[in-house]
Amino acid sequence: MVDITEFEQACKYVKEAAALGSRPGLGRIERLCELLGNPQDDLKFIHVAGTNGKGSTAAMMESILCCAGLRVGMYYSPALTGICDHFRVNGELIDMADYTRTVAEVAKANSKLKKESPHGATQFEIETAVAFLYFRKKSCDVVILECGMGGRDDATNVVENKLCCVITSVGFDHMYQLGHTIKQIAAHKAGIITTDCPVIALNNKEEVIDVIRKRCNKTGSALYPVSPAVGEDYDMFPMGQAMSFDGMEKVIVSLAGTYQTENAPLAVKAVYVLAAKGMLDGCEINEAVIREGLKKTKWPYRFECICANPMVIVDGAHNIDAAIALKKTIKEYLPGYKIILIIGIFADKEYEKIVATLSDVVEIMITVSTKMKKRSLSASRLASCAQNYCSQVFASPNLKEAYKSALSFAQNLSDKGEKTGVIACGSLSYLARFTRIVLENMK
Repeated sequence: MVDITEFEQACKYVKEAAALGSRPGLGRIERLCELLGNPQDDLKFIHVAGTNGKGSTAAMMESILCCAGLRVGMYYSPALTGICDHFRVNGELIDMADYTRTVAEVAKANSKLKKESPHGATQFEIETAVAFLYFRKKSCDVVILECGMGGRDDATNVVENKLCCVITSVGFDHMYQLGHTIKQIAAHKAGIITTDCPVIALNNKEEVIDVIRKRCNKTGSALYPVSPAVGEDYDMFPMGQAMSFDGMEKVIVSLAGTYQTENAPLAVKAVYVLAAKGMLDGCEINEAVIREGLKKTKWPYRFECICANPMVIVDGAHNIDAAIALKKTIKEYLPGYKIILIIGIFADKEYEKIVATLSDVVEIMITVSTKMKKRSLSASRLASCAQNYCSQVFASPNLKEAYKSALSFAQNLSDKGEKTGVIACGSLSYLARFTRIVLENMK
């Protein structure tokens, strides 16, 4: 029996479970939840799946519903700033005491599970169970639940009380687990759709929406296809952007990036659908609440400017669709700028396609290593690949040196009268560390 009384012990316990890796399937999480008294059955969920845009869409829904007066839980992955950064209620992260107590409770249940199932629960399954217990304790009116990977076999799909399902942009990622065609991947995402559950889905790829529609027909669920908004004012950067959709004009969205024109309409449609069906405990959803929620949304690492002089931006683009979106955003937001790109990507991503795509809008590329067991990709290997597409590529030994080099390149270009910007992109696993380096350098 594991005895957890201190925060450090809780963190160690969860991190040690990472050694089990990813093991899709619902058997273990179902049993773990059963041992905990099925806390998820006391909650109501908005279930979110997709390849890109899940976090931004979820954060917008969270902000809107909070502005409407609801108590909103949100569970997402990966953690953005630390191990507690998976779980928040009305925008506030779980504190260390609650985290420790909740992990301890899950650990006791997992000890029983280990007697039935070899090795017990995975890290993601443990964290998912922590989320259910914590949100129940906090008496959340609604929980926004983001899939970890895929949907059908994802641990979050253990929940049954779904107010609606939201499916964001679907593209190529995690192909070894989800399939090598867009239809196969879409089928996994659509696996979160249950009987008679409203489905709000991005309507930008016919083959994807066709898979979702067939799943809706099979489950008797209403489908609400959503078209992207029209972006209006990118000159507002870094304060956000304006867009028009759903009969509203000049809606201010705090999050930057042209791809938010896909995510904001999804978030708004989901909230409106639930309000129209009386699923939000009678709270009022109107245009004023929508505008306030979108203006107040906070979500890091989505074309986020963390330093103004020199301009430093972080963006979590780590697959090919996200790279295409980042390229478009750079063209729209920073025309005429010389971009110094710092990039780190895991080996199981389509990293050659990503660097090839971004090389069109990059002056200098600095590669950094990513480290995670079998997924690690060295800076030198990524640089060797990038040299086929970009004339100035440099492999950096560490993040501090990468940032130092980027500042030097930016200064040299500025001295020549060029407008410059430093953009760090790729795996979210390193962006938090990079952000801390930038902020420390500003002091």
